Amino acid sequence: MKLLLLLALLLSPAAARAQALAELQRAYNSAAAKAGPAVVSVKVVKEETETVVEPDYYFGYMVPSEKLYRYHSAGLGSGVIVDKRGYVLTNLHVVEDAVKIRLVTQNAKGVEKEWMASAVAADPALDLALLKIDDDGPFPWLDLSAGAGARVGDLVLAVGYPFGFKQTFTSGIISALNASLPVEGRKYEKLIQTDAAINHGNSGGPLLNLKGEIVGINTAIASPTGVFAGMGFAVPASEIKRVLPDLLAGRPIKRGWLGVSLLHLEPYMAARLGLPSTDSAIVNVVAPGSPADRAGIRRGDLLLTCDGDPIETNEDLFLKTFSRRPGDEIELVLRRKAKKMTVRLKLGERGVDDRKAASAGPRARAAREQGELQWEGVGFVYDDGALVTGLSQKSRLAGYLRRGDRIRAVNGRAVDSPRDLKKAFAGASLAEGVVFDLLRDGEATYLSVQSR
Repeated sequence: MKLLLLLALLLSPAAARAQALAELQRAYNSAAAKAGPAVVSVKVVKEETETVVEPDYYFGYMVPSEKLYRYHSAGLGSGVIVDKRGYVLTNLHVVEDAVKIRLVTQNAKGVEKEWMASAVAADPALDLALLKIDDDGPFPWLDLSAGAGARVGDLVLAVGYPFGFKQTFTSGIISALNASLPVEGRKYEKLIQTDAAINHGNSGGPLLNLKGEIVGINTAIASPTGVFAGMGFAVPASEIKRVLPDLLAGRPIKRGWLGVSLLHLEPYMAARLGLPSTDSAIVNVVAPGSPADRAGIRRGDLLLTCDGDPIETNEDLFLKTFSRRPGDEIELVLRRKAKKMTVRLKLGERGVDDRKAASAGPRARAAREQGELQWEGVGFVYDDGALVTGLSQKSRLAGYLRRGDRIRAVNGRAVDSPRDLKKAFAGASLAEGVVFDLLRDGEATYLSVQSR
């Protein structure tokens, strides 16, 4: 439809262009009229605490004393009614720790009405909260599943109550899909990026297509100034509709977990390890007892595809498994040395099985044996691998290796005994590039170094 409208604007006579513009205008008006009554203003009161050191006087002497003060602060956001019984979706960060929640609705004539509401469920991973209006309705609502098929370039409307003003619509396009955004120490994945203006107070409001269907819930912006700079982000409807039934039913949100982490395979890293391709990711860590471990996946395997889609980074794999449920089956294609393998396995539960795996702790190390080596200004001793015992400041490996690193393989050659210590480093050249498979602070990783 958009292509036809564009062609009409460029190639048709004035009357046809006017008609195309009129149709586009009607689409905007229709979407706004449909969505407006279902979009609400969210006003919250939060209880804050602050510890202040103030002087107290005892027997004529001043002594510092800590005093705890409690006070109320106000917050603003937006939301959208997704069930006729009065259930409202918004962002968790809008209502978190709120002691009072008020919602303001607006009917088709622009008449506002205020309601009290309470938070009934949340999904921190998606920054979502579900509110319930203190009335059974029925309320005007928007179907979440209808607009799940968003595409880059789609025309969209962002709806909300920015800065506490009246209900406001802004327009733009979907700029990108599967965007990532770090927010206050957390990283949100699989977001829709849009250039429709989103400002303070828009959080929790819907992002709509021109049919008035929800394609996402506006959640954040990226800006050097704190005000909109052309980059807004929304949680996609395709992700929300997976968890909404659980939120409505009061069930905990469960997500799938595989139990591996990956590193992207750089070209010279692949060459030094004797691997055939860089269009893949190398398995860096396999959690003990995880679904991946039980399926026989090993550290150093190349992960080529997951359910037929190519995997090149840890993020690629996360995007494939995050929305899946525990017990869902996935198919992985791996390469182990020259052998290609297909593995089918069932996912575990993120947040439960991964904690069990972590509590298992590291496996016991072998006792220290004899074996010492100096290489490129670094001192090694055999201790269940090549343990770094010293490092010259002039070494080309300074800044890469650290004292206490335990190298388990060099360019794919394992260090399994004192005899292997010299063999592993024989022929290794920093000019050509060296790949260390090492343990650092209990974490396994690959370290690639090339220095001429």
